[in-house]
Amino acid sequence: MGDTIVAVATAWAPAAIGVVRLSGPQALELVRRYWRGPTPRPRTAHLGTFFEPNGEPLDQALLTWFPAPHSYTGEEVVELSCHGSLYVLRRVVELLIAAGARLARPGEFTLRAYLNRKLSLDQAEAVADLIQAQSAAAHRLAMSQLKGAYFEKVRAFRQKLVEFLALLELELDFSEEDVEFASRSELKQLLQQLAAEIERLLRSYRAGQAVRQGIPIAIVGRPNAGKSTLLNALLAEERAIVSDIPGTTRDTVEERLFLGGYELRLIDTAGLRANPADPIEAEGIRRTREKIAQAFLILYVFDAAAETWEEAQDYARTLLGTGSLPSILWIANKIDRLATLPDWPEAVIPLSAREKQGLERLQQAMLNQLEQAGLGQEVLLSHARHYESFVRARAALEGALALLERGGGTELVAEELRTAQHAIGEITGAITPDEILGEIFSRFCIGK
Repeated sequence: MGDTIVAVATAWAPAAIGVVRLSGPQALELVRRYWRGPTPRPRTAHLGTFFEPNGEPLDQALLTWFPAPHSYTGEEVVELSCHGSLYVLRRVVELLIAAGARLARPGEFTLRAYLNRKLSLDQAEAVADLIQAQSAAAHRLAMSQLKGAYFEKVRAFRQKLVEFLALLELELDFSEEDVEFASRSELKQLLQQLAAEIERLLRSYRAGQAVRQGIPIAIVGRPNAGKSTLLNALLAEERAIVSDIPGTTRDTVEERLFLGGYELRLIDTAGLRANPADPIEAEGIRRTREKIAQAFLILYVFDAAAETWEEAQDYARTLLGTGSLPSILWIANKIDRLATLPDWPEAVIPLSAREKQGLERLQQAMLNQLEQAGLGQEVLLSHARHYESFVRARAALEGALALLERGGGTELVAEELRTAQHAIGEITGAITPDEILGEIFSRFCIGK
């Protein structure tokens, strides 16, 4: 990392301000070949002028200097805040490269922060999540990971394993004397606690993925129950075709909605009926079933003017089956066509999608369901890489517990603990193959 890298750190689009960032041992020296202004002081913005090699002024620019190691990357960092002209930004970068800098690769600034121990690997991933966050919930999850709440939990797991592993290794060194440095009952209790905590994190993976990528919510029901009208009402715009003809929706329609800090993926599905009118409708129903299986929540819509609550339940059970299903909110639609409302249980939400009556209650019920499902927690497992590492760690812990139950040898137990602590170490970057680093940081934008 002896070279100095440079890149535009702001979005590549015309704007009031654009930032060019450098990191490396020559960052300030290279900038000062073209920038004239006051003598830079650490972490202070200085107004000056950036010149072309022939002496012509290119732009006025603020220079901020962060000496090593007190910077984002741990190296000397300089940020130039220029006017946001794409020509100016491109020209500044060209001149700095001509002076000896190198164009940064995607994520290279954050990679250097990780390699210089300014961030753990999971915190570096949180930087990418923070940049991509589309909702308050995704932002909260990324910030929690960036602040280290998740890292501290994972680091504590590994530290406990390392401590016990050291005692087991000591026993192996004195194997001929038949001594026990690591209490087997304490070790068994620790492994059970770690396995339970890891299991809890693994169970949170689906929720974490939903928060990061958008929470899938399927709108389901009979043909002509008002599903598309409900979608349009929730979005407050006409996004789905509405018709009194049953079977109008032949394919799933997906739209994004931000509600209560969450990003929701509302999926309007083809109406479910046992005997589709044609192969196209049949394919639409097949796709509906796929979306139901992927959904975090089902909004089951029934026509309150055409069927009773009991009939809606029976029909739903027939078409959805009795197997494992997401949570369901039952929605009695078209109440504007009823003279009086039936005595429905609390689980039924009466509304008129066409008249936009009852939407507030539905929205609150949706948020309550998401909170009950744990989507509001700050520590959630949200990366496939972390999930895979924890699965391997759990298997190793279970293997160690099984050995302890059977009175297995110290060496075998120690090997299982090594596997577990290695798997957990991959999450924070304590142990990380180069190919994993390449895969993670390739997803970053250039300049971060």
